[in-house]
Amino acid sequence: MSRLMLLKAFKVAALVGTVLLVINQYDALLGETELRVIPALLTYCVPFAVFLAGQVSNRQNASSGQR
Repeated sequence: MSRLMLLKAFKVAALVGTVLLVINQYDALLGETELRVIPALLTYCVPFAVFLAGQVSNRQNASSGQR
């Protein structure tokens, strides 16, 4: 896993995670509801993990000649 891949994963997680956080915890961010911290953190972890899994899978398929 390269540094460039990790950097891209962080960027994707920041962008997608923020959109998902606003969608899922809109009331907590702009209202009076309490922010749920664990789900908020997981909101960023999921796109990070999905991006990395996709990149690793793509590299494995490319090295084995599969599409």
